[in-house]
Amino acid sequence: MWSRLVLQFPPPAASTARSLHYPLPRWQPRIYAEHSALGRGRLAAPETRKTDTESLEVVQSLIAPREGLIKTRKLNEAEAQVKRRDVYKTVVTTQYEAIQAMTELAVVNCQIYGRNALNLKGFFILNCPDLTPLALQLIYLNLSFNDISSFPTEIFCLKYLQILILRNNPIKAIPSEIQQLRFLRVLNIAFNLILTLPPGLFYLPYLEELNVSYNSIAVIPNEIQLLRSLRLLVVDGNDLTSFPPGILRLNLKKIRFDNNFTHPYLWKENSLNSPQRLTEAASLFFLKNNLHKYYDAIPAKIQVLLKCVSKCEWCQGPRFGEGYRVIQSCNVFGAARLPVMFRVCSSSCYRAVNERSLF
Repeated sequence: MWSRLVLQFPPPAASTARSLHYPLPRWQPRIYAEHSALGRGRLAAPETRKTDTESLEVVQSLIAPREGLIKTRKLNEAEAQVKRRDVYKTVVTTQYEAIQAMTELAVVNCQIYGRNALNLKGFFILNCPDLTPLALQLIYLNLSFNDISSFPTEIFCLKYLQILILRNNPIKAIPSEIQQLRFLRVLNIAFNLILTLPPGLFYLPYLEELNVSYNSIAVIPNEIQLLRSLRLLVVDGNDLTSFPPGILRLNLKKIRFDNNFTHPYLWKENSLNSPQRLTEAASLFFLKNNLHKYYDAIPAKIQVLLKCVSKCEWCQGPRFGEGYRVIQSCNVFGAARLPVMFRVCSSSCYRAVNERSLF
């Protein structure tokens, strides 16, 4: 009966027959078992079967060559830097030796041909060469645009030097021994680092031109009045607030003082005064009225006070302490409103300076 029923089933459709025509894939139980074990966590993956120590050894074996390469690279770079420095030092030393040779050659050239001028402008030398072979023949010396940091004492042997140019150097001070250059007529020491003018500078009887522009000079001493041959004074670009009254005794033809703190708006601030001390006022009264004639004995402390006296720059009388400062405007030497500061002894001299116009 059942065979009859089976035999009586209808025949399969055409599409089903076509699909059954292709062979079905064979089942692989081993692969299935492994995948199922991975899914349940019973079996580790092939890549993760290695132990931690083995993986660490592999990583270290990979990193070690790289670290060695980095160290060798660093060593090579350090050696290269050292070599570059040595080469640079050698080049700089060679260049400076060449410059020194050129300066010595210039001195020898002047000596052989009997020239009286030596121009070492822009040689970037650090020191002045030996000038003793030219001591009796050189009258012109140009050492501008170099790296000379201290005033060259080698020039003091030049007995007949008349023109000295030292501009654009990092010179910080002028020695007072400059008075040894008795025949100096022109001194140009602009664009340096000068702070003060030494007393010996004012003992050059033939100095006609003085250029100290663009330094850091804050005060010009009153001893500048000793330069009676001075015709040109250039003090541009300094820290000046006024000029001493001794400058009015010069025979200047021109003075230049641009780029300073000398504007009239600053005069009041630059001439502020403190009250005079009682001992100073009493000493001034004592001397002006000749009271010492009426005393047989003067105490030692008072005698010390009476000896600490200077000269009033207005009445030329005695002045104690700093006195009073007052600025007077002067139109002289081709300049308008030249500020001249007077240090006076008393309030009466202070009023006299303010009431009187000099020029």
